[in-house]
Amino acid sequence: MYVLGHLGLGLGIAWLATYRRPGTVDYRLVLFGALLPDLIDKPLGVLLDLDARLWAHTLFFVGVVLAASAVPRARLLFSVGIGILTHLLLDRIWEQPSVVLWPALGWSFPPGGPDLEGFLEVLLRDPYVQAGEVAGLIVLVLFARAHGIRSWAALRSFLRHGAAPTQGG
Repeated sequence: MYVLGHLGLGLGIAWLATYRRPGTVDYRLVLFGALLPDLIDKPLGVLLDLDARLWAHTLFFVGVVLAASAVPRARLLFSVGIGILTHLLLDRIWEQPSVVLWPALGWSFPPGGPDLEGFLEVLLRDPYVQAGEVAGLIVLVLFARAHGIRSWAALRSFLRHGAAPTQGG
């Protein structure tokens, strides 16, 4: 999981998509959704000795979340679904069709659990990942500045309410 890239770029995509209609998305839940596939699949991958991309990296999973958001009491799941979609996009999940199209292309996932050494190697050597982390950090800073999140109190307010505070504070 490359946290800054998923958080910042996922938030940035949602921010751009709702720029003309602020308040239509819960940014806190977009951020949660942007991390959710890794929060589910990485521990399962270690536990089951499978790849780090499993059920939560599938179109089936995001489809269930988005379908559930059609239920009036679960509308907030739409923001989670948007975050999950950004995660899949940033993971370039189309490069693993047997995962993203599960179960259509089979009922199994690639073997081999995630390893910390490989994670660090990619972070230190892959320019795509490095650029994503830097860009994610920049978007997070820009979002915070644009929405008046300039103090711990403003950040706590954002995290409590799921929307950025008004420009005044």
